[in-house]
Amino acid sequence: MLRHPFFKYSFFILLFIDLIFTTGLILAGINDISLGTLKATTIWFVCFYWLPVWLSAAIILKLRNIKIHYTILELSISVVILTLGMMMTDKILQFTFSEYKSMGAFVIFGGFTWAVPIYFVSRFIEHKKGIAIEKSAKKQAQLETLRYQLNPHFMFNSLNTISAYIHTKPDLADEVLHELADILRYSLDTAQSKSISLQQEIDIINKYFNIEKARFGDRLIVNYDILDSLLTHHIPPLLLQPIVENAIKHNAKQTELIINIKVEKQNDLLKVIISDNGSGFNETVLSQGYGQGVGMKNLQQRVAQLNQGKITLNNKNGAEVLLEMTV
Repeated sequence: MLRHPFFKYSFFILLFIDLIFTTGLILAGINDISLGTLKATTIWFVCFYWLPVWLSAAIILKLRNIKIHYTILELSISVVILTLGMMMTDKILQFTFSEYKSMGAFVIFGGFTWAVPIYFVSRFIEHKKGIAIEKSAKKQAQLETLRYQLNPHFMFNSLNTISAYIHTKPDLADEVLHELADILRYSLDTAQSKSISLQQEIDIINKYFNIEKARFGDRLIVNYDILDSLLTHHIPPLLLQPIVENAIKHNAKQTELIINIKVEKQNDLLKVIISDNGSGFNETVLSQGYGQGVGMKNLQQRVAQLNQGKITLNNKNGAEVLLEMTV
């Protein structure tokens, strides 16, 4: 139970509050800087701030573990234990300092006054953290959904490519089927991976190009401009494949199709530029970022989930896709 984040952070927060309160008393001239003040500060921290708050939290978390979760009950536990803590602090201060005057019935008011804000501030922080966790889980679920949508779409297009020559060139078809099997295995192996190295992504793209080169032959030319030092950076799996697939799909009738893949880094921003010498994007695709197909639309949604993720489409002697993300 002590591994709960509350116990990790509350110790230092409560210590900070205790020190600030003592500093305020010194600045106001009520206390001075002395060993006695240090002793009193320590007693207040251990007997009122630290142990009662931790005891309250432990009881509340124990009740929550057995499905008992009522705000009034939890607040009452906090008030009672902090009041007992203030009573204990009052007694120890009387025993330690002969000149100390008891707080009397004020301990009840003091326990209530401190318990209420501590409890509700803790609830507020807990609530905000819960929202953050929920958003993170939702974001991950969206990414996984998009991944699962993309995989069948990719397999369908690849099998269509293979079917074009499976009867006329069976040996080549067998070779390409092995490439496709490697791609599908890669997809399954990375299903639970949030990121893979750029080198792995390039390797799998090359397998896809091998499938397409069996159909295009020498008409398909691929150029890379990537520094070796960038290949170790990580990106989400199958992030680049839809872009090259889209380039081939929409330029299949090109006499010669050249695809250029360039990767560069500016500070923490990784930029991937994939361009071709094809017909370029139409106005609809340029305006909304994707056409009627599934691949590029899913890609836009996936990139939107990344930290500073952005896709820019341009026409520069063909189509150009600029993909940006932090690494």
